[in-house]
Amino acid sequence: MRLNKKNIKLTCASIFIGMGLFGFNSFENPSDTTQNKKLENPPVLENIEFQKGEMLTYIAGYAMFEAGEAVVKLDKHTKNVNDQECYKVDVTGRSIGIFGMTMKIRDLWQSYFSTDTRFPAQFNRDIVEGGYTLVEKLDFDQENGKVESHWYKKDKPEDIKNEHFEMKPNTHDIISGYYYLRTLDYEKMSEGDTIKMNAFWENKAYDFDIVYLGREKCYTKFGRIDSFVMSPIMPENDLFSGTHPIKFWVSNDVNRIPLKIQAELIVGAVNVDLVRYKGLKEKLKKVK
Repeated sequence: MRLNKKNIKLTCASIFIGMGLFGFNSFENPSDTTQNKKLENPPVLENIEFQKGEMLTYIAGYAMFEAGEAVVKLDKHTKNVNDQECYKVDVTGRSIGIFGMTMKIRDLWQSYFSTDTRFPAQFNRDIVEGGYTLVEKLDFDQENGKVESHWYKKDKPEDIKNEHFEMKPNTHDIISGYYYLRTLDYEKMSEGDTIKMNAFWENKAYDFDIVYLGREKCYTKFGRIDSFVMSPIMPENDLFSGTHPIKFWVSNDVNRIPLKIQAELIVGAVNVDLVRYKGLKEKLKKVK
């Protein structure tokens, strides 16, 4: 595996695999021929509440190098957005180390999703990725299946684009989808079941499928943690390799936090690991 400029840029672009889970879903899902259940409405845990003030820090690594850092922070207070009481989540990301010297990434993603339905009312991005910049606001009308997009490039702030898109009702953004997966009752699912989701990303609506792979002990810097494992269904392409090229592990405890994401790319594996946390309901517990 060579550490050349092309591979470095590809790795930097991969930093948010774990944070968004859907960032590479710019492909249409292939036909699914599995015989397991396809869950349009998967079982959800009762009375689950996210811990306000929770902060999770992840490091993305490529080979022996650290490529980027992402921090996921749930605000201590709910916000009123589009006449809805919402959780506010900020995801900040930056490239670091040799990768940071090659490609500067400074991203801020924000989601305001309903404390009642868990679907987003608004999603924002303020990003710098190399020479590419974008400021974007998406307002969701979940009932009528519509999205209003307002965006501009940072070098042309006066040139604001206003666009309208169609989507299915009950559609997630990248961040709200990440929290939605934390609410599911995996104990009532079987290995191989497919979780079906509606997602909106990059001005397009997707039908997104995730396969539940069962339970595993996930190796982390905090020890081995009992976890649930999932993998988004990806079509054959020139970026990923393997049957389940992206896997992510969610802790099997009251916290239900993502512990690790692994992506098998054609240029090598990218791992996104939880390295710090605070504000959890309970401390992570090691298992033998």
